[in-house]
Amino acid sequence: MATLGVALFPLLCFGAIVAQAQPATSSFYAGKTVRLVVGYPPGSTFDNYARLASRHLGRHMPGNPTVVVFNMPGAGGLTATSYAAKAATADGLTLALINPSNTIEPLINPELAKFDARQFNWIGSMNTEVSTCAFWTDKVKNLEDLKRVPVTVGATGLLSGSAVASKVVENILGLNMKVVVGYPGLNEVRLAAENKEVDGFCGLQVSFIKTTLMDSFKNGGFHVVLQTGLEKHPDLPASIPNIFDLAPDQASRQILSLVFALWAYGAPIMAPPNTPEDRVAILRNAFDKMVTDPLFIEDTKNVNLESQPMKYDRISALVAEAYNTPKDVIRRTQDILGIERK
Repeated sequence: MATLGVALFPLLCFGAIVAQAQPATSSFYAGKTVRLVVGYPPGSTFDNYARLASRHLGRHMPGNPTVVVFNMPGAGGLTATSYAAKAATADGLTLALINPSNTIEPLINPELAKFDARQFNWIGSMNTEVSTCAFWTDKVKNLEDLKRVPVTVGATGLLSGSAVASKVVENILGLNMKVVVGYPGLNEVRLAAENKEVDGFCGLQVSFIKTTLMDSFKNGGFHVVLQTGLEKHPDLPASIPNIFDLAPDQASRQILSLVFALWAYGAPIMAPPNTPEDRVAILRNAFDKMVTDPLFIEDTKNVNLESQPMKYDRISALVAEAYNTPKDVIRRTQDILGIERK
């Protein structure tokens, strides 16, 4: 009997060592709360997607943690993205659903955005987005009107996605747009357009039109005159042109690609740099299961949100492409946006 005990002792010790060496990923999330930071207020498109994820992501994670949305609006989403990139604890308990346009801000304004989006641990994107330029004035019903009529457009920050989109569209197409900044969010910009403070804005996403404004759109309450996605959206009239089809030359197309191609990952979730790989793997696996879950799909239909998911590796590839943009294209974009180079 003593001999058997001696024989078993190394095995028992080895089993204990293995148990200690293995990361406790299967139980780490049990009883925990995961914060999903979003850089916009409640009611925004990004917030709607964040709350959709919060209802489903935890069910596909071991331990079934609670996922709560934490709103951190400011600077066109950059406040939340910078927090996730630089200040958030990288322990797998903080995620961020960010504005895709924030990923290129370090390229065009490195003094303001001090992070490298290639270091983000992308989890996945819930949708491929198409953005638009829309107007609440009858003097602009189509692109031809926009080419001949000066307009005032609203935006959040000086280098927010809405301001960048407007300035690039104006430059590439030779338009006359006055950009008014300072609105807290795009909901406030839209309300300003409805109240005739501004004529409209660039940055109105099709997903928001479908969830909130479709009746108004169909009834002529506002006019979408331009799409700014890599491809036209199938649910918009085919007569609404896409800016990529209007680019006058290759240099212009490169600028458009830098600024607008990122909407291919329109609702991306990321974990901060240096998040443990095993927890990132859990989050990615949970995301992949979530977006194919019939309950998730049914929920998207109930709230009329689009869902065209993109996996993390495709997002990483698109971000890498943006960071490989030739320096002269970045300089031209900075000139369009009025950014001084140091």
